[in-house]
Amino acid sequence: MKTTLKILGLIVLMISCNPKNKKNDNVDQTVKIGKTVQDLAEQSQDLKETEPVSEEMLNNWFPKTLQGMELQKIVKGTLSGYGISGATATYEGSDKSRLVVNVNDGAGEKGMMLTSQYITFKNLNTGSETDTKSEKILNNNTMVGVETVYKTEKKVLINFLYKDRFAINMQADNIEKQVVWDAFEKLKVDNLFK
Repeated sequence: MKTTLKILGLIVLMISCNPKNKKNDNVDQTVKIGKTVQDLAEQSQDLKETEPVSEEMLNNWFPKTLQGMELQKIVKGTLSGYGISGATATYEGSDKSRLVVNVNDGAGEKGMMLTSQYITFKNLNTGSETDTKSEKILNNNTMVGVETVYKTEKKVLINFLYKDRFAINMQADNIEKQVVWDAFEKLKVDNLFK
């Protein structure tokens, strides 16, 4: 908890000391981040006391097919070595489409640190676009994160925190962005909160 507050305090300090910001914008941004830090500290305490989803439940939660693609394998989450509950599922289609879904639970003493990395997205509302890549910040009531589309490589990467608890990373090859979002809807992440 103290480490989270130190990290968040450092972010506030960096933004408030940035000479490129206008004075009024700087104050507004600092106030926003201060409020976000306060909210995150409260959420972190709640998550610390919440039991994380078990590996068995996560493994059973992934569907056998998703958007016409077959489940190929499920492995431990990318952060399981740090004591964070999670799993990664790989789906493949006959048309060389591939979707890798990684879900990590921000609950429990170790998992709550996972949620702090998404604080910067809570204060961003812009994106960017070039000929080869588009990036959109996701910042709404249910998710904060980033959606990246690599146009020439036909890749979609979506990384976000869902309902202040589950970190979800979806990596798609040869799949349209909307199909990836449709796959997310089919996953029914809300069922993991039970």
